[in-house]
Amino acid sequence: MDILAFHLCGKMAHFRKYYSNSSALSYWVPPRTTIIGILAGLLGIERDSYYERFSLEECQIGLALCSPQKKTMQKMNLLMVKGSNDLNGSADHHSQTATEFVIPWDLVNGFLDYKVWVHHDNKAIHNALLKILSPENEHFYRSKGIALALGSAQNLGWIETDQIYQGEPLRDAQEKRHISSIVAAKDLTHLEVATDRTYNYLKEDLPLEFDRERKLTARGKGNFIINANGTGIWGSADKLVQLDNGEVIAWMH
Repeated sequence: MDILAFHLCGKMAHFRKYYSNSSALSYWVPPRTTIIGILAGLLGIERDSYYERFSLEECQIGLALCSPQKKTMQKMNLLMVKGSNDLNGSADHHSQTATEFVIPWDLVNGFLDYKVWVHHDNKAIHNALLKILSPENEHFYRSKGIALALGSAQNLGWIETDQIYQGEPLRDAQEKRHISSIVAAKDLTHLEVATDRTYNYLKEDLPLEFDRERKLTARGKGNFIINANGTGIWGSADKLVQLDNGEVIAWMH
């Protein structure tokens, strides 16, 4: 199958956890729901109208961290909105909200780098994405929807195009190998723990799919193993995909 790859980059990110209330916590990586929102924005599809077109059956997405990262907590002076008249800030009602941001390990010289692999079964959508994200376009902020951001609007980001790969499913779930992407915990059959701190494994519960009411579907979230050091995962797992450049990835499902 044709698999399109590109990078989502930026200086900082905030992917708010859907269950956060008084403190705005962030996922380590963009959830699948965030990624399909970015893809829909690139295609100019109206907000909240694309969920079924990017369902788990029709659209396969893989995700990798390509740079080491960490988190920091900042107090944000946000508007306290109790009615429509409070939206313009004229009432001067504010709320100090603890907000968690994902930042590069080297904040001065580094940046966040998430690699995304995508394959869409709908040829029209897949070909439209291929045209927009062609390697010939190099780096850009362009979108037919809102400007590209890594989560919240103030965390502006950009896209760096990669290339188009060919992928084939791997059959041996017991063979240990380097996996470039994050992996669903339910698919892992073995996880290698290194003693040289090459790996900083984390477990994250990520939203995957919404229905037309913007509610999580019955299979709409899953646990994933993430390496915050950006060096991939060493282990074995079911449902892996071998790319023609030798990389091994897993879909978010």
